[in-house]
Amino acid sequence: MHPSLQLYFERYSSNDAPFMHMLLSQWRQERPLEGIKVLHHVPVVTNTLLKIACLIEAGADVTVTNPSFLEAHDEAVSALNDAGVRYVTNLRSLSGEPFDIYFDCGAELYKCLGAPTIGSIELTGSGDDYYRKQSLSFPVISIDRTLTKQLETVFGCAKGVSQALEQLTGFSQAQKNWLIFGFGKIGRGIAYFGKQSNSNVTIVDISLNQREAARQLGLNAVDPNNKSQLRTALLNADLVITATGVENLLSRFPSDWFEDKFLANMGVLDEFGPNFRPEEVLNKKLPINFVLKDPTPMLYIDPEFYLHNSASLSLLKDQLNPGVHSPNSEFDRNLITQWALFHQFNQEIIARWFIPFNISSAHEEHNTPIHPLMPV
Repeated sequence: MHPSLQLYFERYSSNDAPFMHMLLSQWRQERPLEGIKVLHHVPVVTNTLLKIACLIEAGADVTVTNPSFLEAHDEAVSALNDAGVRYVTNLRSLSGEPFDIYFDCGAELYKCLGAPTIGSIELTGSGDDYYRKQSLSFPVISIDRTLTKQLETVFGCAKGVSQALEQLTGFSQAQKNWLIFGFGKIGRGIAYFGKQSNSNVTIVDISLNQREAARQLGLNAVDPNNKSQLRTALLNADLVITATGVENLLSRFPSDWFEDKFLANMGVLDEFGPNFRPEEVLNKKLPINFVLKDPTPMLYIDPEFYLHNSASLSLLKDQLNPGVHSPNSEFDRNLITQWALFHQFNQEIIARWFIPFNISSAHEEHNTPIHPLMPV
């Protein structure tokens, strides 16, 4: 391995990233991706370098690009360049060049370049939704609705929000009033960290089921159609965070309701909309955690990187039909169990705060488990 990449396995030790270290050890011996041409389109930050390095050590011919919703981190780009890894800034310049496997984010590779030769592995909910609406000629493995993904979206992103707020504002999060628009995976995680800091957390969600789920977790919940309740909640809020996935959502409400508060977006889209100037929202309306060197702490994203990379073996070994598939659910649960045991994390907290996906009804689950080495 080139020293510029090896450096990051020293920065993120086997205690910090046990799954990446285990995968590296196995793949550099087995070389399961020898000669496979891959296009890797995951946010280019420093902890992603471990994920990319594992693919290279597995024998893959790797080209790296960066999703459109954020800027690549300079340090990570420099490390790729120093290591001789092909990094392309203009995705459209790759038009017409064949790739065997996409490691996709938001389905941007498929939207821009068309179909891969073998298949695609999708990281996000927006990409999952997009792929499902297409008539596909190739298999896609989506990890979005896995339990492992929720380590990032529920706990990891929320921890990043907490760190970013402190970095940008010095905001003391304890015993404050938090108002969170959206109670999906990210909204749940932000609420969890709010509760951990003894803050008063209110959820705004159009779904009655989501509001009931919030109340069962000891949170306040408001229907956005009840303008009187929403206005009162906003007037009392110290911090407003959006995590709905709905573009321009907050511009539907009077902008003076949001004055004198910290405003933050956690969606890929601009959820504040045209009634809010970029300078009125932390990080200029971009996801607030991406001001950090590690937008999601390695603790929470390590097993997700492992799962995303390992899905490539299923594309190569399993006879998957065209369409969207899920990773093996037993393998997914085992990753969570091993992660919790390794890091001594209370599994009751996971059971309480995670969304209980019924994978078999929501996805076509391929029969053959993915085959990476499990940490012990």
